[in-house]
Amino acid sequence: MESFQVAVIGGGPGGYETAIRLNQYKISTVCFEKSRLGGVCLNWGCIPTKALVKSADLYAEIKQAGEFGIEVGDTKLDFEKVYSRKTEVVEKLVSGIEYIFKKRNIPMINKNVDKIVKKDDKYIIYADGEAQCSVEYVILATGSVPKELPFMRFDGERILSSNDILHIEKIPESLAIIGGGVIGCEFASIFAQFGTKVEIIEFLPELIATEDSEISRRLSLGLKKLGIKINLRVGVEKAEIIDDKVQLTLANGKITEAEKVLVAVGRQPVCDIKMEGFEIASERGFITINDECRTNERQVFSIGDITGKMQLAHTASKQGLRVAELINAELKSEQIEQDELVYENIPRCVFTNPELASCGLTEKQAQEKYGEILVGKFPYAANGKSLSMGNNFGFVKTIADKASGLIVGMHIIGPAATELIAQSSFIINTKSSAKTIEKVVFAHPTLSECLMESIEDLHKFAIHTI
Repeated sequence: MESFQVAVIGGGPGGYETAIRLNQYKISTVCFEKSRLGGVCLNWGCIPTKALVKSADLYAEIKQAGEFGIEVGDTKLDFEKVYSRKTEVVEKLVSGIEYIFKKRNIPMINKNVDKIVKKDDKYIIYADGEAQCSVEYVILATGSVPKELPFMRFDGERILSSNDILHIEKIPESLAIIGGGVIGCEFASIFAQFGTKVEIIEFLPELIATEDSEISRRLSLGLKKLGIKINLRVGVEKAEIIDDKVQLTLANGKITEAEKVLVAVGRQPVCDIKMEGFEIASERGFITINDECRTNERQVFSIGDITGKMQLAHTASKQGLRVAELINAELKSEQIEQDELVYENIPRCVFTNPELASCGLTEKQAQEKYGEILVGKFPYAANGKSLSMGNNFGFVKTIADKASGLIVGMHIIGPAATELIAQSSFIINTKSSAKTIEKVVFAHPTLSECLMESIEDLHKFAIHTI
C-alpha cells in the first residue's frame, strides 16, 4: 500500500487548490474525488451559472441596443446553444485543472472515500471498500449538497435542485423559486431575462437576509424591474402536480402555479465517511474546527462548506492554502504565525441583475459592535461612467467606526459590483481608514469613483452629491 504525507478528501476549489499548494511545497499528496475536479463550484455552481448570467445579461442588453443608437432587428434566444456554451466553459476549466494535476504528478483517485482508520500515528484511507493508502495528515473537504423540503423531494423534472436546473432542455414558461437567498435570486435574474415568468417565495422578511438591509431592499426593486414577482414573509405548505404544472399552496392561503419549481432553501453538509480509531466532533452536521481549521483530531483538518463557516468557493480555497502552509511548517519543524481569518471580511458576491457585493459588517452589525458609526453613500446615477453605460441604478455604501475611523463594511449594488468589491476587501482587510484612502488617486471616468465618493461621504465631503 502506497504512503503519502497528506490526503485531501474532495476535489472542489478548496481541495484541489490545497493539493496543488502542498505539491508546490514538495509535500507528497493524494487527492480523492468521486466525480471530477472542481467540485460543486466548477461543475454545478459558480462557473456554469456565471456562463448563464453572461448569456442572460447580453440578451437583455442587446434588446436595449436601440437606446444606444444601434438597431439590431429581431433578437432570438437559442437555449440549446446557451447551455452548450455553459458546458464548454465548464469542460475547458475542469480539463485545465486535470492537466495541472497530471503535469505536477499529483495522484488523483476517482473513488468514494467511505472509511478512514487510524493506526498508530497514520491514517489508512479506504475508498469503495478497499484500502488505498496511508497518510500522516487528512484534509476533509467533502462539501455540501442542495437541501430538500420534506414534502417536495427533487424529481429532476418538475421539482428541481440547483443542480437539476442546469440540465433542463428548454426555457420554462414559468418558474417558482422557493428561497430568496443567493442561489434563488441568481436563477430568478437569469430566467427572468430569458423571458420566463418568475416568482420568488421567501419565508424571511427580506431577500438575501444576511446582507445589509438597505441593499436587500434595493435588490428587490431591481428584480421587480425585471418582472419578477416577490413574496416575502411567507412559506410553502403544500405542492401538487396538477395538469402538468406544480401548484403551490402558501402559508397565507394563496395558491400559485408554475411549470417548474426550483427549491433553493440552502445547502447541507455532506460527510458520510466512517471513522475508526478516532472521532471527529461536529455540530448539526458541520465539522467543528479551530482557527487553524484543525478538527479535534490534531492531524485531521477540515475546510470548505463542511465547516459551516461561509459557503463560498474562495472561503474554502483560503482555508486550504492556510492549512497547507501550516502542514508545511510542521513537517519542517518550523514555527509560523498566521493572522486570524476573519470570515465576515471575506467578500460576498451575488450575480443578479443588478449585481450585489459586500465585504465586512452590515450597518446593523456595525452599530451593535461599535455603537457610534459613520455611513457614507454614493449613487451610480451621479457617476459619469455609469451613466455612459446607460445605468442610473444602485449605490455604494461605506460604514466606518466613528471612534477609530476604520472602514468596517462596504456594500455595492450596481454594475461590476462583484469586481469592485475586491477594492473594498483590500481596504477592510488592511484596516484602512477614510484618511488613508484619501491618499489614493482613483482613475476617471471609472465606476471605482463610486467607492471613493462613498468613502468621502463618511465625512460629507463627496463632491458629486448634495
